[in-house]
Amino acid sequence: MKRINILIFIFGTCAFAQNVESLLKTDFAIRDFITVNDSVYFIEKRDVHILDSKKNKKFKYFIGGYGLEMELINNNSVLVTASNELVKNISSVRFFNTKNNRPENTYFYKKGKILDFVLIPELKLFVLSLTNKKIIVVNYQERPKFHKTIEINIEAIARKMIYKDNSLYFSTDKGEIYKYNFRDYKKTRLYNSKELITDFLIDKERLIISTINGKLQSVNLNTFSSSNLTFNDNFINVLVFYNHEKLICGTWTGKIFIVDLNSFSVKNEFSFHKRSILCIKKIDNQEVYSSSLDKTLKKWQLH
Repeated sequence: MKRINILIFIFGTCAFAQNVESLLKTDFAIRDFITVNDSVYFIEKRDVHILDSKKNKKFKYFIGGYGLEMELINNNSVLVTASNELVKNISSVRFFNTKNNRPENTYFYKKGKILDFVLIPELKLFVLSLTNKKIIVVNYQERPKFHKTIEINIEAIARKMIYKDNSLYFSTDKGEIYKYNFRDYKKTRLYNSKELITDFLIDKERLIISTINGKLQSVNLNTFSSSNLTFNDNFINVLVFYNHEKLICGTWTGKIFIVDLNSFSVKNEFSFHKRSILCIKKIDNQEVYSSSLDKTLKKWQLH
């Protein structure tokens, strides 16, 4: 496997991205992936593929329409996928047994397509954000029976959700960030960026928000003071905390920026991909995986 050492100078700083490996080149863009020991699970259009460390295809699961996201539960024995079916306004969540390579149960929603999917294994719930301006919470504890327990009506579609500390956080196309408390079922608006939000993160008392206009904001939720960065002719569509001090930002043009959270400034810039970044996942303190519309999955390290 080819390894490339890259040395980049930006704003007077020296940055190293080492051991850049092209793990996969696929026929379709990889929208989500999971690494487990020496195996990689990845969604390629209508299938989930599982590869071993030698990059040999072991098997695949058919997941209906266009696959969006997936999670492993029950000690990696069950794979859960979220897809939009080819039939109009029908979406699905499927459960697969990874030990016998067989599908187990499927939940179909017939009134809208999925925009985002959150699995909450400790509560036996999954959450769907949908194109009909609804967010629904479904209990799968008694599967094959599924029970819709909560339905949240919103004024604009929600493209991103985060579950944290018994609350669901979501952003809407009106530029608003909401918190929905599962204990008292109350919805509270936390912040209004007044711009379409492409991604967001929440960390203790801070919001990190990226917008379609190229803005990156860090907002203190107590004082509502903010720090701002602007990316000209580009915008961030994937945000990942690298650690407490660094933020990884994947952009529409395929560039990856490393932002120092203390100074809230760009420290590094990498060009590992040729097109828009779709997914970034940090595996350990240094190892990072990224996929792109250029139909590649790459592994790299940040120092």
